[in-house]
Order: sequence, then structure tokens, then C-alpha cells
Amino acid sequence: MKIFWLVSLIILVAILLVLASYILIGNITYNRCLNRNGKYKKSIQKNIQNHPQNLFAEDVERVEIKSHDNLKLRGIFKQMGGEKLAILVHGYGGNCHQMEPYVKIFATRNYDILAIDLRCHGKSEGDDITMGENESKDLMLWVNKMLERNPQYKIILFGISMGATSICLACGNQLPQNVVLAIEDCGFSNAYNQLAHVYFKSKMAIKPIFKIFYSYTKRTKNFDLKKVDGVKALQKCKIPMLFIHGENDDFVPTENLKTLSSQLPETRKETYIAPNSAHVQSYLNNPKSYTKVVENFLSKYYM
Repeated sequence: MKIFWLVSLIILVAILLVLASYILIGNITYNRCLNRNGKYKKSIQKNIQNHPQNLFAEDVERVEIKSHDNLKLRGIFKQMGGEKLAILVHGYGGNCHQMEPYVKIFATRNYDILAIDLRCHGKSEGDDITMGENESKDLMLWVNKMLERNPQYKIILFGISMGATSICLACGNQLPQNVVLAIEDCGFSNAYNQLAHVYFKSKMAIKPIFKIFYSYTKRTKNFDLKKVDGVKALQKCKIPMLFIHGENDDFVPTENLKTLSSQLPETRKETYIAPNSAHVQSYLNNPKSYTKVVENFLSKYYM
């Protein structure tokens, strides 16, 4: 009988240790990657925080919406006086000012411009980054907000990196007819695959830790990284899209462009792989070529 209770106690302690390890590892890895104040987000943020803010320095309006989960989301609106609107969506670790380099492309064509801060970024509220899951839902709310302002708007969605993926996910929903075009630059096709790619590039990567991270995220945060899938979303996309990627992007591998763009028929897609360009560097390295590609895409569809 004593042996039975001893064995039972050992098993109970072992179970508790495993559970504690699961929670500890899951919580630490989650907070590093997908928390507003996570170490990895801050490291990305440092690399992009020095973007110029000249184009948003004056004649702009601070705008705000409330998300489905009651977060205040904020953005900057610049009115150019036209009937066309470009909604610009930054990437992981960025903010609306990360989109400054792209504003001129649309401003010179008389687009009104909305540059948003994604949840957990910039001046928007939130603690949990969902790699496009909730960000795409927020984007839909921004579209509706702007249509309240001007029901005649013809809208183009433009995003980079995680913002690009958010646009792909949104395009899988029932968009208002006012949303007529989309441009994604360096988007990833699947959140799970993207985080696995980044994680396993580390020499210290341990496979069970990533599995715990995925399981912990799914069970405690109620979203499945594997289901944050731009490929499945774009199978339902009804609007023309331009897909852009850097030739030398090893952060979000360039093959993501092919994976995403293959979901649209040839008649509704354009692609551009920028030579000698790393992640989200296509415009900075090839501004004239990049601008020409975007302008040709807009002109093709009378935008």
C-alpha cells in the first residue's frame, strides 16, 4: 500500500512539473513573440523607428475606431480631395509612419490616404499580436469607417509584411464593392509557417519549445496560428491584386509570393520581384521601378 501511494505521489509530482514547464515555456515564448512589449517586437521596432514623418507633419487628421474586442485603434488621415482612398497597413513592429515612403505614390495620384496603427502597435491599444487574424478584422472596420465618411470612395488596400498578410486575409471576406484593388508587399502565406521559419533560423532552436509555443497560443489565446492562412483566404478573393516581394528576402522567403499569387487567376493579378532586395526593401532599393509597377497596376484598373 505504501508503494502504491509513493508511486502515485511521484506520478502526480511529475504531472505537475510537466504542466508547470508547459505553462512557463509557453508563456515566455508567447510574450517574446506576440506580446505588445515582447523582446522580438522591440528588436524589429528599433530597426524601423527612424522613418521620416514629413508627409504626415501637417494637414492631417487623427482618426479612431473601436475593434470588435473593444480596443481603441488609431490612424492618420490625409485628405487630398479626391474620390479615391488608399489604406496603408504597416508590418510587425512598425506603425503608421513606416508607410511614409509609399505615401507619395498615392498622393501624386490624388488619393486620400489613411495610414493605420495596427492593434498593439503605435498609438493603438492591445496586448496580443495575432499575425493577421484580428488585424484583418480591424481592417474591415477601417474600411467601413471611411465609407461612412465618403460612400463614393474607391478603395485600394496596400500593406507590407504582416500588414500585407492582413490584407490577404481581409480579401477572403465579403468586402464592400468600394474596395476595388489590393497590393501586398512581402506578405507571408501562413502565420505558423512564418514563425517556424524565423524560429528555426536560430542556432539555439529546439523543436519541442516551438511545439509548446504553438499549443500554448492555441489553448490560452484562442487562435490557431495554422489557420491564419492567406492562401485559403485568397481562394475567395474577388478583386485584382498586385503581389510584390524582394528577391533576397530571407525573413519572409520570396516563394511566399508564388504561393499567394497562385490563388488568383492570371487575369486578376500582377507580380513583381524586386532585384537585390531584402525584406520590405523593394521600394527603398528600386523606387523608380517600384513606383512604375504600382502606377501601371493602378492605371490598368483605372485607379
